[in-house]
Amino acid sequence: MHMPSPTSRPLEYRLNHVLDYIDAHLGQNLNLDCLAALAHLSRYHFLRRFQQWSAEAPHAYVRRRRLETGASQLLYSSDSIAAVAQNCGFDTADGFARAFRQYFGLSPSRWRDRQRDMAAASSAGPVAGQHGPVRVIQLPTARVAYTRHFGPYDVDSAAQWRQLDIWCCQHGLPPSARFGMGLDDPDITAPEKCRYDVCVELPENFVAPAGMPVKTIAGGMHAVLRFIGPRVLSKDAWHRLLRDGVLYGRYKVAARPCFERYPPDQRLACIEAQDCELCLPLEPQMAL
Repeated sequence: MHMPSPTSRPLEYRLNHVLDYIDAHLGQNLNLDCLAALAHLSRYHFLRRFQQWSAEAPHAYVRRRRLETGASQLLYSSDSIAAVAQNCGFDTADGFARAFRQYFGLSPSRWRDRQRDMAAASSAGPVAGQHGPVRVIQLPTARVAYTRHFGPYDVDSAAQWRQLDIWCCQHGLPPSARFGMGLDDPDITAPEKCRYDVCVELPENFVAPAGMPVKTIAGGMHAVLRFIGPRVLSKDAWHRLLRDGVLYGRYKVAARPCFERYPPDQRLACIEAQDCELCLPLEPQMAL
């Protein structure tokens, strides 16, 4: 079967692939040559196209993602500041602390203490829409086709889901699980820079056309909470999931995106309330 060459894929597909690679390799050397090669562009064209597309230079984007991911790890794990710095690609804890203070206005330790106090307060009390307890379960790997939106999470995503539904009908795909995946923490990342993917699981032998991005949602241990209600109320449920599923416990949030998992028969483009499982990827918290 003929497979499209990388350079025949749309530029947006290739640049989104670069973003996903950066998130998965923050602890490694992410120089301009490496990123340009992933996009199948020269250094000059990659630098120009990336900045036009994202409104950030590649090095600025990498630095921001390292700091924002570091902030998330400070909040949702008990890892030391030195370990967080290394995980996010900083040579030293001092270098990370200086950059962190410049970006967030506080030292890593003071920021961690303040945000944990705020997170504990926000997750106290009953949660509208929560249905049942938090469960820690093993989820399978899923290969999905997806579309990506940049902007605030509270913006209506019906058009995104409708686009995905049309694509599924055009290609005769059977009903299958859907996923809504937030790639950024809206409590840390500026709303206009947040990324949200709507995804549909693909049959095992299905070959997607060149214009449709495909990726894998990793399986593994997840904290899962069922949520029924308007999307606008889900933020409190996510805070409860973070508190009950991971915070200060035997697990920490894994360096993978969280997501909503929807049953195959739910029409997501035309509903006001969602019925889904909120899924938080976990890994064991190593003893200090």
